[in-house]
Amino acid sequence: MRVAALASRLAARLEGPGDAEITRVAGLADADATCLAALFEPRFRAQAAQTAAAAVLTTPALARHLPPTTTRLVTDDARAAWGVALRLLHPRPAVAPPPPGVHPLACVDATAEVHPAARVGPFVVIGAGARIGADAALFAGVYVGAGAVVGPRATLHPGATLLDACEVGADAFIGSRAVIGSPGFGLDAAGRVPQIGRALIGERATLGAGTCVDRGTVGDTVVGADAHLDNLVQVGHNARVGAGAVLCGQVGLAGGAVVEAAAVLGGQAGVAGGAVVGAGARVAAQSGVTRDLTPGGTFSGHPAEDNRARLRRLARLKRLADP
Repeated sequence: MRVAALASRLAARLEGPGDAEITRVAGLADADATCLAALFEPRFRAQAAQTAAAAVLTTPALARHLPPTTTRLVTDDARAAWGVALRLLHPRPAVAPPPPGVHPLACVDATAEVHPAARVGPFVVIGAGARIGADAALFAGVYVGAGAVVGPRATLHPGATLLDACEVGADAFIGSRAVIGSPGFGLDAAGRVPQIGRALIGERATLGAGTCVDRGTVGDTVVGADAHLDNLVQVGHNARVGAGAVLCGQVGLAGGAVVEAAAVLGGQAGVAGGAVVGAGARVAAQSGVTRDLTPGGTFSGHPAEDNRARLRRLARLKRLADP
């Protein structure tokens, strides 16, 4: 795609020649004269000054750090435009789901309800009374327990497990080896406490590979609509993840933790049992949330606190420690 055409598709302001042909995207340090690169953050200014990219997607504030000869595609939301560029220049074929129908090597209980348009691959196990919706895709090795529900157009990738009486909403995406509805970690003096609740996954929610959502002890564990959970995320019993929330890799929610709508938790952040992360809050990677966090704030550290206050205190400590 020519640079000028790409700028038009990205709704970016073109600064420089627009006739070069772009064939792929690349990092600033790796790009050549056929590449589109991007400069989002000041810490990459040194790489930007030496890049050989044919064009660089950037923001108005960072454009001045590029060499004068470098063509710029300038937009206020460069990250969003970068995602559009990746989809335009590197279209990836979707992983082919199983064909409609039930594979001969699948094991489906006689009392299960499988929609004729569902796609059930080999070695899938569907338990008694389970329901599989129209156009749902169950890849090889998926296990759906007794009474579980898989909504229309939901996708369960190879080896995913949906235990009994749990539900996955329409258009949800469940990654390989994800487990939904495993018993929560409830203990008392006599051993493990029975876990009789369910795990509910909302519409269009996505769960990455190896993610686990425990069933509730009493009541439900809920992952809301449009929530996105990365790989290896742990959602404890009776935890609640609000609509549109984002949990990055290795985030852990203890039992009863609440992450409200549109909140974002960085990788390896943890939320203690009963603590509430307010709507739209942002929690930095490896932070430990031990108390309720106000909606819309930015927090970091252990215990997690207001990010600006923490950085100011760290700066004061550094000045005290410096000779």
